[in-house]
Amino acid sequence: MRAQGLKIVLVYKLKLFWKKITRFIKIWFISNDAIYSGINPYAGTSHFFGKNEIIKLVYEILPNPNIKILDVGPGRGIYNKLLKGKGYSVIDAVEVYQPYIVKFNLSNIYTNVYNVDILNFKYDFYDLIVFGDVLEHLSIKNAQRVIDFAQSHSKLIVVSIPYCDYQIGQQLDGSGDHKQYDLTRENFLERYKNFKILIDNDNIGIFYSLSA
Repeated sequence: MRAQGLKIVLVYKLKLFWKKITRFIKIWFISNDAIYSGINPYAGTSHFFGKNEIIKLVYEILPNPNIKILDVGPGRGIYNKLLKGKGYSVIDAVEVYQPYIVKFNLSNIYTNVYNVDILNFKYDFYDLIVFGDVLEHLSIKNAQRVIDFAQSHSKLIVVSIPYCDYQIGQQLDGSGDHKQYDLTRENFLERYKNFKILIDNDNIGIFYSLSA
């Protein structure tokens, strides 16, 4: 089993190395128009599992529709749509991959959109922060920094992650790669303190952290 696990990791790293080479070539030789039009048709989407439970939790804890919300890694804006369906309207987004902002018209559906790495994004306070399929793209250390800051600058944090998911993304900047491809319910709760499980299955985990 150990040898098989090492083999999987080695294959993943070789694929990642080749992906970086092809990215370098694309960055130099492909136009921006081609990048925008060539985005995978499934890019920016996520499985609907757990989203109803997330919205229910938010509404129970933070029923005031005027709260400030931050959607980190919004993709096509699914959480924006679901939250607005409950009457919430002040929703900002942080998206590191600029082509997504253009392709999915994020500036037209969010209050503010910040094209910045969440590691470098500092804010005063948000009532709710949603990390939908984000933490797996960060190293453990960087993700812990992001969560520590969020916990001291928010009321409620909701995190959705895939379990044990090896992914090499199509984004040219590498932001789509999974750096924490070993995530499970157990090691998530070990790495990120003061979280509780909301719901999960074999493939996806939904967790939340509520500040005092």
